[in-house]
Amino acid sequence: MDKIFHLGSYHTEDEMKDIVTEYYKSVFEKKKDRHVQMQKLFPTNLTQDSKILDYGCGMGGVSQLFNERYNCEVDGVEISDNELKKAKIAFGENKKLNFLLLNEFEFPEKNYDLIFSSQVIEHVHNPGNYLSKINYMLKDDAYLLIGLPNIVNLNYLINLLFFSPKRMRKHANNMSKGYNKASNHINGWDPLHFITLVTSCGFEFVDYLPTEGTPITNVFNKIPIIGKYLYKIPFQTKLSYTMFFVFKKSKYIEIGNSD
Repeated sequence: MDKIFHLGSYHTEDEMKDIVTEYYKSVFEKKKDRHVQMQKLFPTNLTQDSKILDYGCGMGGVSQLFNERYNCEVDGVEISDNELKKAKIAFGENKKLNFLLLNEFEFPEKNYDLIFSSQVIEHVHNPGNYLSKINYMLKDDAYLLIGLPNIVNLNYLINLLFFSPKRMRKHANNMSKGYNKASNHINGWDPLHFITLVTSCGFEFVDYLPTEGTPITNVFNKIPIIGKYLYKIPFQTKLSYTMFFVFKKSKYIEIGNSD
């Protein structure tokens, strides 16, 4: 039996199933985790007759969440064969969950009521093409729920402040020798410019949610009595590590390779 690689070591299928299910059990119990916070943005019109695509499904836990919540059919698509094996081991016995490799996926036209994609677009070399493909697969007036890092956070601003020519050269050398599509971010947006990008690809903006806070907001949250209010003040939440958006398909716009 082949063993599955995970976080630096290899595991049997039974071990891997326990690891994956325990991981998602843990994150779904944390109120401030993005996996929990983003559920506030789930469209209200989803039913057991809906069809959902989890585009970049990783180990499959969110695909499973959608299926449990709505008892509907969910397709999970993933670029990594190793991650997809974990999803199939943990959740593959469910006949309404279909886990597929990206290079075997056919991108069906107007097939989905919701496409969910989290922490993917920052790894994509051609974000316009990626959004155009999503638009193509959505039914008319269907929804895109998308999550990504927010570059307007303290870590990013501090790193930018100290990003000298010497560090630039070192970073460039590291990327030329060891670029990894799965772990390295090649794009980054603030909320304004991300909305500009997505709406230019045929989507209507619906809602926005900053998630995962910042070092400052996490400190404020621990202050007795008033902390929970300070945690939510707009200036702090706009500096969040990650963010989620809901967009609605308004029209199809094809983005070419030279666009």
